[in-house]
Amino acid sequence: MLDGPKGLIYWIDTEEGSKISKDAPEWAKKEFEEYQEYFNKSKDKNGNLIDF
Repeated sequence: MLDGPKGLIYWIDTEEGSKISKDAPEWAKKEFEEYQEYFNKSKDKNGNLIDF
Protein backbone atom coordinates (compact mmCIF):
# COMPACT_ATOMS: atom_id res chain seq x y z
CA MET A 1 0.00 0.00 0.00
CA LEU A 2 1.21 3.48 -0.83
CA ASP A 3 2.10 5.62 2.18
CA GLY A 4 0.54 9.05 2.46
CA PRO A 5 2.71 11.96 1.36
CA LYS A 6 4.84 13.52 4.10
CA GLY A 7 4.59 16.95 2.45
CA LEU A 8 0.79 16.99 2.21
CA ILE A 9 0.69 20.24 4.19
CA TYR A 10 2.23 21.94 1.13
CA TRP A 11 -0.44 20.66 -1.28
CA ILE A 12 -3.07 23.15 -2.41
CA ASP A 13 -6.42 22.03 -3.84
CA THR A 14 -7.75 24.25 -6.62
CA GLU A 15 -10.56 23.98 -9.14
CA GLU A 16 -7.95 22.83 -11.68
CA GLY A 17 -6.59 20.15 -9.35
CA SER A 18 -3.84 19.83 -6.77
CA LYS A 19 -0.79 22.09 -6.82
CA ILE A 20 2.26 22.42 -4.61
CA SER A 21 2.95 25.57 -2.62
CA LYS A 22 5.69 27.79 -4.03
CA ASP A 23 7.38 27.89 -0.62
CA ALA A 24 7.45 24.10 -0.25
CA PRO A 25 10.90 22.56 0.30
CA GLU A 26 12.49 20.78 -2.65
CA TRP A 27 11.87 17.31 -1.17
CA ALA A 28 8.12 18.09 -0.92
CA LYS A 29 8.03 19.34 -4.52
CA LYS A 30 9.75 16.16 -5.72
CA GLU A 31 7.37 14.01 -3.68
CA PHE A 32 4.37 15.90 -5.12
CA GLU A 33 5.56 15.33 -8.69
CA GLU A 34 6.10 11.62 -8.01
CA TYR A 35 2.57 11.26 -6.61
CA GLN A 36 1.07 13.15 -9.55
CA GLU A 37 2.91 10.95 -12.06
CA TYR A 38 1.90 7.78 -10.23
CA PHE A 39 -1.78 8.60 -10.02
CA ASN A 40 -1.99 10.01 -13.54
CA LYS A 41 -0.53 6.75 -14.91
CA SER A 42 -2.95 4.70 -12.80
CA LYS A 43 -6.22 5.92 -14.34
CA ASP A 44 -8.28 4.24 -17.02
CA LYS A 45 -9.92 6.08 -19.93
CA ASN A 46 -12.80 7.11 -17.64
CA GLY A 47 -10.50 8.55 -14.97
CA ASN A 48 -10.99 5.65 -12.54
CA LEU A 49 -7.96 4.57 -10.50
CA ILE A 50 -6.61 1.14 -11.46
CA ASP A 51 -3.75 -1.19 -10.48
CA PHE A 52 -4.35 -1.13 -6.74
